[in-house]
Amino acid sequence: MKVHVLYDKQGKIISVGVPLPPSYDFRGPAFGTQAGEGQHSGEFDVPEEHAQSNLAQFADKLKVDVQGRAHKLVSK
Repeated sequence: MKVHVLYDKQGKIISVGVPLPPSYDFRGPAFGTQAGEGQHSGEFDVPEEHAQSNLAQFADKLKVDVQGRAHKLVSK
């Protein structure tokens, strides 16, 4: 499962979004995230042990590992 994450420079998750299904009707407005100063965004694979978690729980259970060039989503 992939998610789109907005996070700060320490890896704290600010918001999480999921890809829309192919059958989604795009006639209405489209919304997205825009990283502000000191923030980043990216698409990440959810760690297997959290794949069944509720989307609302991701910020409590996960963080972005910001060490190195390739940031990744990890358990807290």
